[in-house]
Amino acid sequence: MAVYQYVASNMGGKIKKGQLTTANPEQLRELLKQQNLFLISYEEKANMTTGRKLKSNELAELCRELGSLLGSGISVVRSFTIISGRDIDPKLKKSYTNISTQIKRGVPLSDAMELQGRMFPEMLVNMIRAGEESGDIDKTFDKMAVHYDKEYRMAGSVKSALTYPIVLLVLIVVVMMGLFTFVLPTFFELFEDMEVPLITQIVMNLSTFIRENIIIIALVAAISVTLIGFIVTLYPVKYQIDKFILKLPKIGNLIKIVYTAQFARTLASLYASGINIVDSLQISKNTLSNYYIREQFDDAVKKIRAGITLSETLRGIDGFDIKLSQTVEVGEETGQLDRMLNCTADSYEYESQAAINKMITILQPVMIIILAGLVLVVIGSVMLPIFNMYSSIEGASDRSGGYEVQAVRDISEWKEV
Repeated sequence: MAVYQYVASNMGGKIKKGQLTTANPEQLRELLKQQNLFLISYEEKANMTTGRKLKSNELAELCRELGSLLGSGISVVRSFTIISGRDIDPKLKKSYTNISTQIKRGVPLSDAMELQGRMFPEMLVNMIRAGEESGDIDKTFDKMAVHYDKEYRMAGSVKSALTYPIVLLVLIVVVMMGLFTFVLPTFFELFEDMEVPLITQIVMNLSTFIRENIIIIALVAAISVTLIGFIVTLYPVKYQIDKFILKLPKIGNLIKIVYTAQFARTLASLYASGINIVDSLQISKNTLSNYYIREQFDDAVKKIRAGITLSETLRGIDGFDIKLSQTVEVGEETGQLDRMLNCTADSYEYESQAAINKMITILQPVMIIILAGLVLVVIGSVMLPIFNMYSSIEGASDRSGGYEVQAVRDISEWKEV
């Protein structure tokens, strides 16, 4: 579908300007003829992008509201009018109003949503298109509300798992900078003109360098973080990082379960709605954030079109848990693939939550050990010279005590003589 800005005239020669959304200029001309208008000129416009990309929780709320309104017998246009009349983001209100306008012009709801650019995900648009064909659009919205609600909870769990190590990492940097900048210099003043262990000398030099170049270090750190953030977004780098993460011991297997759960839920929702398996795979691919797994879907689609079963195709994708292909194979054999996919998705959602908890359990002690190790090195660099000082003083005291005893013995022997 495309948006056309047109200039037309009626039978009396009166000029009328406007815009319509149609598949092609020929359809535009036909629609105008139905309104007793004759097309004079037109200009194709880019798809509208009035709204921002909706988050999973916002999509769940919107689908829940639309499912409830449509299920009550309210028309699509009035449903969007009701939703846009609420106290919401002005950009969202503008997009909902635009959808209502497009529907009034005869544009299907799925196409009207697609015209909003990145606002609605491809999966939702295709699900609504399938719902329009089956006549169960209200049930489709209810189903998608459940889907995006589960997606939101899963994303929240992953975010929580990543938050802890990030906070600990920031804490490590702050603690180290505080020690090297404010605490250690007061101790190192005691060690001037002393011979200190190698570890102490290294820490002293590092502390001095940090204190004397704190501004330069901060600038270099900020530039480095920005540069690294840009580099990791480049496709070849992101591809290799995603591949490396899946190969990590323990962590890699847990991440595979999370990706498998995400994919299984999307595929189950699409396939159960009547979308063919090839389109379902292509749409499901775009919901995965791992580029390494996504790259394998082109070959997977070719295999499906060549007649290879879905279970065998999924078995060849590196990045999914092996149980997915095994359960799909059972669904193919029993002729209940859609039911088996839904059951598998539910099972993997539980396993993904357990996997996320395991990742947190693994990451917590690792980060704490790193922090404790760094602090131990710093404390050791301070305590070693102090212990050496006490040892030297104690040794000197022992030697002086020995001299006094020897002097007393000499005096005693002289008196006896």
